[in-house]
Amino acid sequence: MKYQELRHKYPKFIYEKFEYEIVNGDLEIKFFYSIPPDHHFTHKINLSPNPSPKLGEGNQRGEVLPTLDNLIFHMGLSLMPSYWKSTCSPVIEIRAGNLSASQISFWEKLFLKGMGEYFYKNQIDFTEKDFLALSAFKTSPHPSPRLGEGEEGEVFKKIWGNNKVLVPVGGGKDSIVTLELLKPHYNVIPFLVDPVPLMLNVCKTASLSPFILTSTIDPHLHELNSLGYLNGHVPITATHSFEALLAAQITECKYITFSNERSSDEGNTEYLDHTINHQYSKSLEFETDFNQYLLFLNSHISYFSFLRPLYEIQITKIFSRYPQYFKIFSSCNTNFKLDPKSHPKGLWCQHCPKCVSTAMMLACFIGKDKVSEIMGSYPPDLPENISIMDDLLGKNPVKPFECVLTRAEANAAFTGKGLDRILSSWQDNPNMPKEFEDILKSQYLTPSVPLS
Repeated sequence: MKYQELRHKYPKFIYEKFEYEIVNGDLEIKFFYSIPPDHHFTHKINLSPNPSPKLGEGNQRGEVLPTLDNLIFHMGLSLMPSYWKSTCSPVIEIRAGNLSASQISFWEKLFLKGMGEYFYKNQIDFTEKDFLALSAFKTSPHPSPRLGEGEEGEVFKKIWGNNKVLVPVGGGKDSIVTLELLKPHYNVIPFLVDPVPLMLNVCKTASLSPFILTSTIDPHLHELNSLGYLNGHVPITATHSFEALLAAQITECKYITFSNERSSDEGNTEYLDHTINHQYSKSLEFETDFNQYLLFLNSHISYFSFLRPLYEIQITKIFSRYPQYFKIFSSCNTNFKLDPKSHPKGLWCQHCPKCVSTAMMLACFIGKDKVSEIMGSYPPDLPENISIMDDLLGKNPVKPFECVLTRAEANAAFTGKGLDRILSSWQDNPNMPKEFEDILKSQYLTPSVPLS
C-alpha cells in the first residue's frame, strides 16, 4: 500500500493506556494502542527482577512502586514507533499520561530522526508540512513529575548512593568489553531484552546474573505486515533506554552504561537533504537528548555510553584480549530473527554486513586464520560477499543499514593505511563520569594480543 493512502485512511494513532500488576514478584505490563477504526494492539512486557529482591517484598514495595507509573508510561511512549509505522498516521494522540510541550518536542524529534531508514526505504516524504503532530490527551504546562521529589527524595538518595551499574547486553563484542572492564570496579548487573542463548552464555562466562525483560509483540502487527501495510526499522535503542531506566529503578542501580561507540555517529546515506542514520538512537546526539529528557524524570540515575570515545575497531582491539568469549559471542543479527528457521546453523551466517565487518576488524588483531576458526570462514574473502565489501568500503553510495564500522575504519582495516591513526584516536563523551573515563583510558592503553 502507498503511504499516502494509509495516512488518509488512518489519520490518527492513539496510545490509549497501560496496565501492570505484580505476579509472583515479576512485573507484568500491558500497553494498549489503536489505529481507528480498524486496528487495536496490546504489547506485553514481563520483567524478572533477579538478582534484586522480588517486587512487593520488604521495603521495595514502599520505595519502588510509587515511581512505576511514570516510568511505565514512558516505556509505552518508546514502543509507539513499532506500531505507528504500519500506517504512518499524521497525528499521534497520547491518552495514557501527561506531557509538556518540551517533552512532546523530544518525541517528535525521535520519530523524525529515528525513523529515517523507514522513511528512506518506504520513500516517505517526512519533510512535508504537517507531516507529524503529537498531542497529549492531558497536555500539561509542566513536565511529568520528577522521580524522587518530595518525600521520596531521601529514599532515592539512599537507593542510588551505591556502585551498581546496569549494562545492556546483546551478546556481541561491545557489551562484553563493557562487562569485563567494569566488573573489577563496580557491581555490574547485565540487562537482557528477549534473551537468546548466546546472550545468556555471555553472562555465564562473565559470571554475572542478569536482569531479564521479555516482550511480546501483538500478532496483529504481523498480520498487517503480511497484508502489505508499511514496515521498517525503528529506533530500538531508544526503547531499550527507557526499558533500562525502569530496570535500573527496580535493581537500584546508580548507572546505566550502554556500549554504543563513536562509529554510530556516521550516517548511511542522504535523503531529502537529511542524513539517514540506521544507528541514530545509538548516536551521541540521541544520548545527549536522552540525558536532557532524564531531567524531566529522574535526577539520580546516570545514563551514558561507556565506549563512546572509541571507534568500533578500537573496541575490537580490546575485545581481542578475551579469548574465552571467541566461541560464544556473535554480532550476526540473524540470531535475533523472529523465525527460528532463519537462524544460522552456528553463530555466524557469514554472508551479512555484520559478519563481514566484524571479521575485518577482528583479523587486524588475531589474524584471518583465527577468525576463520571462530566464524567457519573468513567472510571478507568469500566471492559472494564482494558487494557487501564494496558497500562497507564506500565504493557504493549507501552504507549497509546495519551497526557496522565507518567507511574510514573499513578502508583502514582492509588496507592497513591509516589504521594507527584511528587506533590512537579518542573523543570525550560529555555524558560520562570521569571515573568511568579513567577506567577506559587505562585499559585502552594496554597492548592487545599480537597478530597470529
